[in-house]
Amino acid sequence: MGRGLNLASGRVIALGRLLLATLFLTAMWADASQPTEFPREAMILLAAYAALAAAMVMVAWRSWWFDAHLAGPMHAFDIALFTAVVFLTPGDTSPFFIFCIFVLLAAAIRWGWRATALTAVLLTLLYVLAGSATVAASQEFEINRFVTRTAYLIIFSLVLIWFGVNQWRAHVRVATEELLSDPSMDTLPLEGGLQAAMAVTQAERGAFVWSRAPARSATVLVARDGTVTESELAPDSVAPPAPGTFLYDLRNGRAFTRDNRRDLRAFTLDDHVYPEIAAALDLREGLAVPVRSDRGQGQIFLDGVRGLSTDHLELGEVISRAVATRIQRRALMRAAEDSAEARSRLAIARDLHDSVVQFLAGAAFRLEAMKRSLLAGREIAPEINELKELMLLEQGELRSFITALRSGSQIELAELARDLQSLAARLSRQWDVHCTFSALQGDMLVPTRLHFDAHQLIREAVANAVRHAGAKNVSIRVGGEKDEVTLDVINDGASYPRGARRNPMPGSLQERVEAAGGRLDLSRGMGVTKVSIALPIAGKVP
Repeated sequence: MGRGLNLASGRVIALGRLLLATLFLTAMWADASQPTEFPREAMILLAAYAALAAAMVMVAWRSWWFDAHLAGPMHAFDIALFTAVVFLTPGDTSPFFIFCIFVLLAAAIRWGWRATALTAVLLTLLYVLAGSATVAASQEFEINRFVTRTAYLIIFSLVLIWFGVNQWRAHVRVATEELLSDPSMDTLPLEGGLQAAMAVTQAERGAFVWSRAPARSATVLVARDGTVTESELAPDSVAPPAPGTFLYDLRNGRAFTRDNRRDLRAFTLDDHVYPEIAAALDLREGLAVPVRSDRGQGQIFLDGVRGLSTDHLELGEVISRAVATRIQRRALMRAAEDSAEARSRLAIARDLHDSVVQFLAGAAFRLEAMKRSLLAGREIAPEINELKELMLLEQGELRSFITALRSGSQIELAELARDLQSLAARLSRQWDVHCTFSALQGDMLVPTRLHFDAHQLIREAVANAVRHAGAKNVSIRVGGEKDEVTLDVINDGASYPRGARRNPMPGSLQERVEAAGGRLDLSRGMGVTKVSIALPIAGKVP
């Protein structure tokens, strides 16, 4: 089979029938001992069968519709011919016994295990009856060989029934890597699904009519000559998708699908293909594939499929699932991207709040103090110079953080402690508060993200202590134990106001700690407030 199923099963069966009929006719002409009864009638029967087989080859190549319609009658005729040639030749030594294998294979390929089982039962009964009928007419009948061949027929039938149950659609080969290839954000899922389906079936033209949920409008994609055009239609102008894949011949008003029992069934197209849409899309003959997902529903029309046959009904089901999966995966990718963008925006907003905003708040705090000094007649030039120096230090720190985040490097816990000690000194000058710093010894590497989080958490904790609690003294302690870094910020600010909820957690601190997968605890006692933070080295566990 070619990539687009160019040699369909109907054509294979028709060719096999013609080759077997020709071989039987040649063998009978060359062997005068066969048949022993009615030689002239047997030759005429086989010659007529060969001519019919040649006609069916032409039908199979020209029309999938008539090939499907005549499949049942020809199957019955094949069974009748098998019975006739077995009767006309000795049933136990008939050279035409192999023909039963062809009949069983045809049933397995076309209809599946049920038709194979019925055919097997019928062939076995007919073979036994035809063989028994020769007993009286022939004294050379070998009962052992006849029983052996009957057993062969039964065993082979059971094997083919198993094949029908487990592998009856194994002849469908789909380039699923093409249909289910990664739906990148650069390719629209509808367009990509349509083009992949056309490539798999080797269709000349294609159209995808898709109604999104909720139904506000219908998108129509038309692919022809390597270009894809898109248009919008009112949702009520588009027919609902069919329950399953179907073949269509709009010029003759024909359509074929499979029912729940996998049997072929003809039906009318009016409910699933509106004439106006068919004319607008220039649909003629091809394969229609319904596609459904929680994003919407629609139909793919693959027109001008090379070697169109009923085999494409199974191929269409695979295409339907693959395209729906493609659309769903694309939607999930978009949702994941949106979620990542939202998290990034939240992280940037939190970082700006904990660094730039807090620094500006501290600068405003110092400027207000300078204003009071100026009104009191004191010299403020030293304070201005100090504020300028703090701004330059803040600028340098931001640049170093950006460089560290880009590189994704790690630092030792001792280096983190030194950086936080420098930060504590700057915060003391920025907020005009007495900050003390201490660090426990530890031997571990700290990732850049935790390094950044620790800085921002210390900034926010000190700013909260000064702005909201009026603290004059702040103690910062850093430690490392097991797989986490601990931060303790203790201030002598005011206690919680009356009526406040128990242990009110600062919102910005809690968001950053939760994002890092850490723990936050807030406690009050002995006239001080303690904020305890634990940050895991490995980050948040998914």
